[in-house]
Amino acid sequence: MTPTKYTTQEQIEAMRKEILQEKQKLLNVSERKKSFRGWRPQGKQIVRSISGAIFLGVSLFLIWSIISIQMTKSRGEIPNVLGFQLLEIESGSMEPTLEIGAVIVSRKPKDAESALRVNDIVTFKTLSEAVVTHRIVEIIDNENGSKAYRTKGDNPKNSVDQELLSPNRVIGVFVAKLPLT
Repeated sequence: MTPTKYTTQEQIEAMRKEILQEKQKLLNVSERKKSFRGWRPQGKQIVRSISGAIFLGVSLFLIWSIISIQMTKSRGEIPNVLGFQLLEIESGSMEPTLEIGAVIVSRKPKDAESALRVNDIVTFKTLSEAVVTHRIVEIIDNENGSKAYRTKGDNPKNSVDQELLSPNRVIGVFVAKLPLT
């Protein structure tokens, strides 16, 4: 037979206090967990808001670019976005460097007279208003202090261009070839 224990009223009150203290600890822990869980959705909401703002900004930029390009084309000009232009090679004068149908990115130089160097590939308008992409093979200093450029296509069958290129007719300087072809 198990011995019977008798407890006093003071012992019962001490046990009640211990039980209340343990319940309070558990409540504090669960409240901290709830507040931490409540923080997570706020963080997710911030990330969603930021990603939504970025998406909206990119969408507006694309819409603006399309409208700008269409307006520029309707005026007969070469469109650019943030100073860069996409151009398609339409002849074999730059083969093997740039094949027919290749799409290139070019940018308008801020100061064509000082920025252009020998071996730069430039897109320019000829005196007859044709758009041509050729390589600069020589820089010529004119008597009046201005510069002119002699150009030539990379195709070995090409000869040097007859007319000299003046800096004001430069449309853009080659930046990169897009790997579309």
